[in-house]
Amino acid sequence: AGLPALVQRLDSMRVLVERGGKVYFGTLDEAGARKVAQEFASDILSQFGATSLVGSKVYYVSQRGSVKEIWQMNYDGSDQKPFSGYKSISTMPNVAPDGSKIAFTTFARGNPSIAVHSLETGRRLPFYNQQASMNATPSFTPDGKMILFSSTLSGIAQIYAANVDGSGLRRISNVRAIEVEPKVNPRNANEIVFVSGRSGPQQIYKMNLDGADVIRLTTGEGEASNPSWHPDGQHIAFAWTRGFEPGNWNIFIMDVATRETVQLTHGRGRNENPSWSPDGRHLVFSSNRSGTNQIWTMLADGTQAVQLTSQGINQMPVWSK
Repeated sequence: AGLPALVQRLDSMRVLVERGGKVYFGTLDEAGARKVAQEFASDILSQFGATSLVGSKVYYVSQRGSVKEIWQMNYDGSDQKPFSGYKSISTMPNVAPDGSKIAFTTFARGNPSIAVHSLETGRRLPFYNQQASMNATPSFTPDGKMILFSSTLSGIAQIYAANVDGSGLRRISNVRAIEVEPKVNPRNANEIVFVSGRSGPQQIYKMNLDGADVIRLTTGEGEASNPSWHPDGQHIAFAWTRGFEPGNWNIFIMDVATRETVQLTHGRGRNENPSWSPDGRHLVFSSNRSGTNQIWTMLADGTQAVQLTSQGINQMPVWSK
């Protein structure tokens, strides 16, 4: 008999849809209808064990004028709107695994520092920034209780960990080389990938949360950056210049255990900042293949590339549940 649903008009601005005891709310416009339909479809898929992208968000850096702010949009590029409003440079966003918080680097107070906001209210949350010339590239642990980041507290950019409010600071790396972009394995909170120049040009390394067992994952060819863990905790996507002119980045996937790599983009501009979708079947990334830096998505095999943004300059996307 199909899927029974009761639709009621609550007032001039709200609608209600009820199915199986669950209530879906939306505004009486196209956006509200889309929201209800997406949530409804997502719940149907979840009943069959599938992960839906419906309702997932992409946060990214957008320059539409003289400043760079954090923007947000739906997974399909719809409903693009600003999130931050610092009227400065805000960059390098990272979203907590449960989708409740976002951390990013902002220059609003002069030196680059870390800002943490609630994604439910939009309000800034407390985070103590160290007295350093740079605190940047924040990343949440899988439980969302800690943030890893790079800081020049010791004089050169190193990897640190702190509680989600900035307390309990602990230094993780200790070398005379710039180290940034720490990312914690979603399946193993003791394992980190990061970017380091300890062997020369920047490469991607792996180490334990205590700084031990450092292993270089990339070969040392070219430059490697922007590591992003697959939800399975066994693969990473990253940007690499291997085999190309300096500055010409492409997206690769690596099996971390075997270090085998697969190249996904080929000779179509500068492609970087990959981030996995919640279902692990898609990637969002930035590319200048259309003439300016824009946000794109593709399947995990590199096919079906779709451009999501076109206004301004857009980069550094992160896909959130």
